[in-house]
Amino acid sequence: MARKKPVYQQRKSPIRQTRDALRKSERHFRDLVEHSLTGISIIQDGRVVYRNPEQQRLFGPLSKDGPASIYEHIHPDDIPAIEALHAELIAGKVDHPGRVVRFFPRGSTRENADVRWLHCRASLIEHEGRDAMLLNMMDVTMARELEHVLIMQDRMTSLGRVATGIAHEIRNPLSGITIYLHSMKKILAEGRDVDEAFAVIDRMLDASRRIDAVIKRVMDFSRPGEPRFSSIDIRRPVEEALSLSAVTLRKSGIAVESDIPGDLPQCFADLQLIEQVMLNLITNAIEAVKDTPREKKIEVIATSGRNSIVIRVGDSGPGIPPARRDRIFDPFFTTKAGNTGIGLCLSHRIITDHGGRLEVGASRLGGAEFIVRIPVRQGGGRP
Repeated sequence: MARKKPVYQQRKSPIRQTRDALRKSERHFRDLVEHSLTGISIIQDGRVVYRNPEQQRLFGPLSKDGPASIYEHIHPDDIPAIEALHAELIAGKVDHPGRVVRFFPRGSTRENADVRWLHCRASLIEHEGRDAMLLNMMDVTMARELEHVLIMQDRMTSLGRVATGIAHEIRNPLSGITIYLHSMKKILAEGRDVDEAFAVIDRMLDASRRIDAVIKRVMDFSRPGEPRFSSIDIRRPVEEALSLSAVTLRKSGIAVESDIPGDLPQCFADLQLIEQVMLNLITNAIEAVKDTPREKKIEVIATSGRNSIVIRVGDSGPGIPPARRDRIFDPFFTTKAGNTGIGLCLSHRIITDHGGRLEVGASRLGGAEFIVRIPVRQGGGRP
């Protein structure tokens, strides 16, 4: 029986192995790019020199006549956003989250186009031995439309709450005016004493003032006033609010612990508006502890945080259940009978206009704690 000759496999040289590995890597990379659901372009010298199939679906294939403009199909109002993205990339802000811009779909004209939305991210690369920019674009039109629908639903819900609150606030004094008018009609018909008629008129005026006060609070909420920023010592509005509340605190038997250090940094804020917020938070704390069986106590503490000043107003009242904290800043939402629920909403609006945050949590005293964060820098970024 003849013996089989051994089969020898020819070993590849290291250079050939490297070339094969490189070709395999290139094929793998090309497959990823060509089948990506993200539109990918390569920009060189301000011109588009490559588009993957998804990008061609959005903008069309590159012309055989030469590279396309980077701004082709981009909405004119959003071209500065792409320019800013490129400038920030060149400046080294590689972790920039990108930009959302509008574009005109392929084959449409700007007069009748259904404008769509793209989320763009960019990074610096080397293409054919020269510096270039890799631009990733994803069509987020559907997400934007869903976001718009949700925002509108939320606004309609908030509008319903506001309308309900306004109706409730106005109904009682309005009913009173109707009753007083009937009384006035009866007084005049019977020719009774004029002083009695004047007394009824005074009650109508009082009811009218209550309605006017409700309307004013609603107007203040809708436009609380543009903050007039200046460099302030945060102790001034806080201590002024405590001073204005001193009589009420003393008569209610409420102990106050305040810790406002003198070395806090200056912050850019509207002194009057911050004082309004602090007065509202202290007033709410007074209402919360007024009927508590525990020791009636409020604390106001200010500290310096990261790029911000943090003010905490806590109390020993019953607190706010976690399930209600998400709604505590809604207009006309209140946990206390007789309150309008507009104060916290207005305070939240003021702090937001300052670039800060107003939050609610649990106090170490056992009740609620409201936390105010105000940036120390002008224009300040979020603390």
